[in-house]
Amino acid sequence: AVVSTQSTGPMKLIPVPLVGFKAISDRLRLQKEQSEAHFARVQLIGKEVEEVRAVQANTLSRLQQLKRKHSELTHRVLQVMVDVEVQRKAGFSLQPEEETLRVNLESIQQELNAPNQFKGRLSEMLSLIRMQSLAEPSSTTASQIEGNILSSVHAHLARQQDGISHLLDIIRDDLQHLDIIKQGLAEKHTVTV
Repeated sequence: AVVSTQSTGPMKLIPVPLVGFKAISDRLRLQKEQSEAHFARVQLIGKEVEEVRAVQANTLSRLQQLKRKHSELTHRVLQVMVDVEVQRKAGFSLQPEEETLRVNLESIQQELNAPNQFKGRLSEMLSLIRMQSLAEPSSTTASQIEGNILSSVHAHLARQQDGISHLLDIIRDDLQHLDIIKQGLAEKHTVTV
């Protein structure tokens, strides 16, 4: 009755009384086996996480390579389109909207090339962005989060292992005390007989 009232989860857990040292040693053995199984699983998960990280690194490098290639091909297609359009329009005069666009583009080009205008501001902003990206690493990735979870599980299992070893020390001390009590009872029994 005391065990069921002190239970942390009376609806989920069934209290099992331990009677005798055999029951305690069996419970301790089962806990140790379970702890070893958890530790083996954590090591297996750690290996899988490392494999996933390696695959992710390969995938990221491949993705960067494909992005570069895509950018190069896009630029190449644009150059071909320009060449085709120039060939097609060869011998014709510029249309009024094309002339307006040319004038606008030239004025924008002059503004951008002005040393104290946008070019200076743009280079200043680029250097600021580079400094911020170097100062602050990018947000945590899923693998970093998994690494944090893995380390917390590992720490929990280590604490469990320490608790089990402490229980083993207590049981050894109690067994020594029981041996002393047995010897004392045996000597008392031989004296009275």
